[in-house]
Amino acid sequence: MHLAGKPAFRSTILHLSPDLEPGAPAREAVDLAVLTQRAGWRALIASAGGALVTEAERAAVRHIRLPLNGRGLFANWRSARGVAHLVQSERPLLIHAHDIEAVAAALHSAQTQNVPLVADLSSPLEDKPRNRRILKKLEKVTAAVRVPTEFMAQNLQDQFKWPSSRLQVIPPGVDLQWSNPGAIGPDRLQNLTRLWRLPEQAAVILMPMPFTPGGGHERLLEALAQLKRNDVYAVLVGDNRPVRGVRDEIEQLIDELKLGGKVVLPDCCMDWPAACWLATAVVAPNIAPRGFAHELLVAQSLGRPVIISDCGANREMAESGVTAWVVPPDDSAALANALNEIIRLPTSRRIELSQRAIDFIAEVFPQAAWFNGMMDLYDSITLPVAARKQAAAA
Repeated sequence: MHLAGKPAFRSTILHLSPDLEPGAPAREAVDLAVLTQRAGWRALIASAGGALVTEAERAAVRHIRLPLNGRGLFANWRSARGVAHLVQSERPLLIHAHDIEAVAAALHSAQTQNVPLVADLSSPLEDKPRNRRILKKLEKVTAAVRVPTEFMAQNLQDQFKWPSSRLQVIPPGVDLQWSNPGAIGPDRLQNLTRLWRLPEQAAVILMPMPFTPGGGHERLLEALAQLKRNDVYAVLVGDNRPVRGVRDEIEQLIDELKLGGKVVLPDCCMDWPAACWLATAVVAPNIAPRGFAHELLVAQSLGRPVIISDCGANREMAESGVTAWVVPPDDSAALANALNEIIRLPTSRRIELSQRAIDFIAEVFPQAAWFNGMMDLYDSITLPVAARKQAAAA
C-alpha cells in the first residue's frame, strides 16, 4: 500500500504543527498535506493557525484550529486532549507531528488508539528532562523519526542515544515551480521594493533568521558597518516570538552602528521567491546550530549566492566554494569580506554561479525525491499496522 496508489483501509493523514506561521516546519507541513491531497488522500492539518492557513485551504486541505503552541502543564494537557478527540472523530491512517511539541501532544493518542506516528524533528533539541521523557515515550509506540539532515541525525544519536534503526534522514525538497525565476513578474518585485522601501539600484542582503540568541544578526550588522557603503541595504526577516527582547537588542545595535535607514526588519515574508530574486546575496551567519534552512535552498534555486557560517547543518544546504561562501561563526570581518566579494562579482561570474546554484538544487533537493521519501516512510510504519489489523479481523 504505497500512498501514491489507491487508498486502503483508511485514507486520512493528520498533520500536527504548533502553528502555520511562515517557517520551515510549517512550510513542509503545508506542502506535504497539499501533495498527499493531490495524490488522492485526505489531508488534515491541526495547528494554532497562522499565515499559511489560507494557502492550505486553497488547496482543499482542511485546517482545524488547536492550541498546539501553548506552554505549561495545562496547555500540554489541553493539546493532548484536543488531538485525542480529533483522532477519535477523524480516524487517521497516521499522525505526522512536525516539531517536538506536536509529538508530545500526539503520544497519548498514538499509544491508546494504535495510530502510527511520524515525528519530524528539524531543530536541535535542548538536553532537558522533558525532551528526554518525550523521546522515551516515543520509543514505546509505533513510530519513526524523520530528520532533514545528517547533522540532526547525529544530534539525536549523540545527545539522546536515539536508535539509528528508527531514524531516517530525508532531505527537504524545493518546489521548482514555486521558486521559478520565470514566474516572478515585475509586479511582485515592485510590491516588495515598495513594502521594504528599498532604492532600485541598491545591493540587498537578505537574512532569513528568527530573532533568537545565536542567530548571527549582530555579526551581520557589524559586517555592514565595516563595508562603509551607502548602496548596501539589509533585510532581516525574522520571527520575534521564540525569544522576546532579541529584536529590541538588534534595533539598539542598528542605532549604535549608525545603520539607521539601511536595515529593514519586516515581521515575515510571504513571497520568498520574490524576496530571494530581489536579493544580491542571502546570508545565514548563525552562531547557534540549526537543523536545516529551507530559505537557503529557495535562494539557490533562484540562482542567488549564499553566505553561510560553518555551523550546524548549513554546509549540507549548499555547495561550499561553488554556490556558497563559508565563513567561521562569530566572525564579522570574514562575513564583511564575503559580502564585499559577492557585491563586486563580475556579470559573467554571477551568471555562471547562478546556473550552478540552480542545477545544484535540482540535482540534490528536488521536491519529488523528498515527497517519495516521505511516502516510503509512511509505508514503513503503516503497512505492519494494517497487516496486524487485517489478521485480527480474519
